Amino acid sequence: MRNDDFPESMGGAPALRQFVVAVVDEAATKFAGLVSGELDMAGISPSMADLVKGDSTLQLETPPALFSTVMAFNTTRAPFDDARVRQAVALSIDRQRVVDAAVAGYGTPAGSVIPPGVPVSLRRVPVVDTKRADSLLDAAGWPRGATGVRARNGVELHVALITVGSGDMAAEQLLQADLRARGITLDVQVRELATFLSIVRASKKAFDAAYVGIPGDLGLGHIVAMFQSTQSGGALDYTGFHSSALDSALIRARTAPAGLAAFGAWQYVDSLLQVGNPVVWIYHSRGVQGRSRKLQHVVMDLRGELTSIARWERNDGPRNPRDTPRN
Repeated sequence: MRNDDFPESMGGAPALRQFVVAVVDEAATKFAGLVSGELDMAGISPSMADLVKGDSTLQLETPPALFSTVMAFNTTRAPFDDARVRQAVALSIDRQRVVDAAVAGYGTPAGSVIPPGVPVSLRRVPVVDTKRADSLLDAAGWPRGATGVRARNGVELHVALITVGSGDMAAEQLLQADLRARGITLDVQVRELATFLSIVRASKKAFDAAYVGIPGDLGLGHIVAMFQSTQSGGALDYTGFHSSALDSALIRARTAPAGLAAFGAWQYVDSLLQVGNPVVWIYHSRGVQGRSRKLQHVVMDLRGELTSIARWERNDGPRNPRDTPRN
């Protein structure tokens, strides 16, 4: 409910009388709520974006979001203890194809660890170089056999990818196809969320690779949480990848003054992670929201969907005179 006494010095009372949050998990139900007018705004499946765009009563909102989807390697054991193998996988993945298939194009193929829209981000197009990938795998001692599958000492290059599942598993299947073309067998294994997290967060890591979403923040603290040595064993230490050079670079980046100094410091962090490749950054997400056109003054940005909520207004148009109560 609105607090009419909210201080003017802090923006005054909001325009809306009340704001109600309805928890609706099923995508079709949320879309039906938007169409019927029962919901004024709802996050929708990217596959339904065209339906929203085709409805004259609705507006599609696609704000940037601080959320990245990655393939994280367990760098503490073979085969991903070898940076050449990690880099080969990174060079093999067609990220644009994953974005198109998995999120209907509502994402940015990741050429950098830093999401777009952050002041220190630099637009970098991800590289696909299958010839270089093949060369790296050969150099790492994983040549192709007669069947086209790579092997070393009679053991095939077989990788288990754990995931909680991405709907119809389109992304995982595309990763599987890209790596199969390089002679790597990718076995996709779906795990329940609690089990998945217990596996990737374990101090002694017993998985090969994980397909996972990483929530971010404007200060890029999630990158620190993933890779700084002081965060070893923490909630985002999925890869076990740490180094003194990266630690120093992260400290400089976190303490650099805003502007060119911060930009340069974070770009150096990005370059170190591009070389080490503990993670393949697949794509950076965009929000996909359906909004009733009656709801006005809505602004969404990296701070979230509710940034301008104090200014939101719901314009239901002129009232029918017959509905006006008589004295």
